[in-house]
Amino acid sequence: MKALIETVLARSSKPVLTVPSTSTVREAAEFMASAGVRRLAVTEEGRVIGIFSAYHLVRILATGADPSSLRVSEAGLEVPAFLEPTATLLEAAKVMASNNVTSVIVGSETNPLGILTTHDVVAALAMSALGSRPLSGALVKSYPYVDLGATLLEAAQAMISKGTSGVLVLDGDLLIGVLTVREVVARYAREGQEGLMTRVSDLPVPPGAYIDEGATVSEAARVMEEEGVDVAPVLCGGRVCGAVDDITLTRWLASS
Repeated sequence: MKALIETVLARSSKPVLTVPSTSTVREAAEFMASAGVRRLAVTEEGRVIGIFSAYHLVRILATGADPSSLRVSEAGLEVPAFLEPTATLLEAAKVMASNNVTSVIVGSETNPLGILTTHDVVAALAMSALGSRPLSGALVKSYPYVDLGATLLEAAQAMISKGTSGVLVLDGDLLIGVLTVREVVARYAREGQEGLMTRVSDLPVPPGAYIDEGATVSEAARVMEEEGVDVAPVLCGGRVCGAVDDITLTRWLASS
């Protein structure tokens, strides 16, 4: 448990990257892509009023709305959850799960000291005693997937429908790799909405980090952390039987 009683301030990313509420969704997406992050704090008159994430962008794109004409303040932002710097990672995971958010702000709305995300929780799980539990308890057997004929937009819609960080890419029963919200943001930032109509077969699909069903939660989290991935397909007898990601593992931890 030692890793999970580490303070949120120690583990959080600093400084908190922000965009004004008057920014367009496209401007926020381009900022996220250039900074290599998935979340931005949205500010208004010196206060944090919400969190805009890659997930919000994917949701907007999945509906066919034009991100260039939509301000981030109109994007259905996450209501920011604030934690004292001395709160623990376990407390943060429970707050994220209960509020159905993927990050918390360390500090206050006028003095954000850092941002802690589901990815940070996975990193802590890799070193936690709770992580010695079998991965089977955290496995999402119905993890969304698309085939090679799908478009990136259809992959984004599958992520939204299941509330996951990505989708598996299959060619029949063969696992090709994983697409995540990161790929959606990067493609949109480069090519706009036109890029979302690209077929998955024409995309460089990251192979992913495979994990065996007999692994523990810690082992899975360690692989994800070392490989720098948000989604890990799980193999049962050499065949894909589901996956875990940063969001699903945070929910699992909060309920454990």
